[in-house]
Amino acid sequence: MSSPDLKRFVVRFPDVARELGISPTTLRKLCKEGKGPPLIRLSERLLGGRRGELYTWIEARTVVP
Repeated sequence: MSSPDLKRFVVRFPDVARELGISPTTLRKLCKEGKGPPLIRLSERLLGGRRGELYTWIEARTVVP
């Protein structure tokens, strides 16, 4: 899988929370407040996030000492 394909790869909501090191409840709260990563609706009951957008969101939160 090439790099552009990896950035479009979709990760399910529970896996997004696990990769970020936070609980799904905390992730849900962040998203409701507009402070979480962008999510997409995969089905009526399932959310996910594109890996590239998660990387971008994490980089934007990096604190420079």
